[in-house]
Amino acid sequence: MAQKGTQGGVKSDETLLDIIETVRERDGGRVTEIAEELDLAKSSVHSHLKTLEDHGFMCRDGDEYRIGYRFLDYGIWMRNQSDLFQVAKPRLKELSRETGHKVWCVIERDGKAVYLYGAEGKSPIQTYAREGGITELHFLAAGKAILAHLPEAQREQIVEGDGLPAKTNGTITDPETLYSELEEIRERKVAFNIGEALEGLNAVGAPIKRVDDGVYGAISLSGPANRLTRDRLEDEYAERLLGIANEIEINIRHI
Repeated sequence: MAQKGTQGGVKSDETLLDIIETVRERDGGRVTEIAEELDLAKSSVHSHLKTLEDHGFMCRDGDEYRIGYRFLDYGIWMRNQSDLFQVAKPRLKELSRETGHKVWCVIERDGKAVYLYGAEGKSPIQTYAREGGITELHFLAAGKAILAHLPEAQREQIVEGDGLPAKTNGTITDPETLYSELEEIRERKVAFNIGEALEGLNAVGAPIKRVDDGVYGAISLSGPANRLTRDRLEDEYAERLLGIANEIEINIRHI
């Protein structure tokens, strides 16, 4: 949820964003419910929701409001401006089709992982991950690949800023342990997630590096742990993923 009273923020804008986030989290809501949850006047909540509805950012079914499709238009437009998305998408679709496994392209924004693009392959596995979704970096293979190659100051700010919440029992929650693993990732060039984001799911990730310090993002390949053991990820997929990452790096630099 948006934080009210942030320095330099406009309170009415923050209220509007809080309302949008609340409707999204609740998968819809009525004026009274939203007003009570946010401790706002019903008249204020109704005015904001009506304005959003008038502009297509909310839709209404009876007295219940839901997120409108206008947001989708904005999100797709923004993603289509990304050189990384344009270059990575066809290559990742091909990889997913060839391997049958789920592949992702992930970027970092404001210290979080954003799922830019995903291809399903033949995998029946359903996870919480979705295009446009936002989560922590430290328990994803792609996220750790990104963290390992960020400038040191930025990496430390992310790791030590909001802590390292656990997603599973395998998630690294100690900063020093994570720093040690990130050093190993820089040496071996790929990152692994062995049940750290979801129990029973393993993944390998590779960074898409810039010429200078930093990364455009990272790509990953994941699947059920009984089929994608760490040994198989290392022996069969790590080099392949690195090769595709290198192709994307070269192509994106020539756009």
